[in-house]
Amino acid sequence: MKKNDSKNTGTKKKSKKNNNVMFGIGCVVLGLLVLLIFFLVNKDQIFTNLKETDFFGNVFGATPQVIENHEITQKNQKEEIPLKNDSVTITIENENSRKNNEEKIDIQNENTESSQQNLNSTNDDLSETVLEQKNVQNKNESPKIEENQEKSKKQNVEQKVPQNETRKDEQVKQIVQNIDLQLCFLEIDGDGLVYRKMIKRKVPKSDSPLTNAIKLLLKGPDPLQSTEKNCMSVIPKGTNLLSAKVQDGVAYLNFNDALEFNQDGVVGRNYSLEQIVFTATSFSTVKSVQILIEGKKQDYLGSEGTWIGSPLSRENF
Repeated sequence: MKKNDSKNTGTKKKSKKNNNVMFGIGCVVLGLLVLLIFFLVNKDQIFTNLKETDFFGNVFGATPQVIENHEITQKNQKEEIPLKNDSVTITIENENSRKNNEEKIDIQNENTESSQQNLNSTNDDLSETVLEQKNVQNKNESPKIEENQEKSKKQNVEQKVPQNETRKDEQVKQIVQNIDLQLCFLEIDGDGLVYRKMIKRKVPKSDSPLTNAIKLLLKGPDPLQSTEKNCMSVIPKGTNLLSAKVQDGVAYLNFNDALEFNQDGVVGRNYSLEQIVFTATSFSTVKSVQILIEGKKQDYLGSEGTWIGSPLSRENF
């Protein structure tokens, strides 16, 4: 029994030792895992610190290639501050590198100022050269411009001459535009009989051809015209046309009172009215004539009484 108890106690001790060993191994493994995880999480920071402090170089005399190739993490870096000119940036890393960076910034600013001055000077030089070239071009082109101006003046003069001639031609044409007016005069044949004679007279065109025709009739025949040499008129001298208008085919002719006093009596008044009516009705717009004396309508012309109280047409003679 004692032997068995001693065996049991021995086995229990062994098992405890084994458990203690396994526990120790587990703790070690757990510690190594914790260290490994910590190393993996903070690898960049650890490599950065080792590189900055040159730990391996001071202790072992040489730094591993992995640490030398390692770049400084962004945690130690700070934001880049862009200046007004995009070519200059400030990178603040550590307290040790601030002085170097500030010196670099000063140098870059000096370089930018000098470059700007150089640019300004080159721009000034370019502007001066451009102005000189323009002046030279203007000097070279000035005689050409003068020649072109002289040519244009000559062309304008040449153009003005035919234009003026055409205007003169148009004016002459307007003046030369004539119309034929029909005037009623009287003529005596070899037997002593009196009959009317319609003659055509070429006169300048006017805006009131009826008024023009009646006034020419009152002046009498023109002896210089071959067709009017033997013609005569019995309209009393001093008779004037005061006004004339056409309305609804009726020509209203207003005369002064000299028309009433005819030295040839009733026959002369009848012939004078015939001359007036046939001259006025030669226009297509006039069918009859209403005689007015001093702007008034009256029934008879003269003391012996020739009817003028209504419009007269060619059928009345």
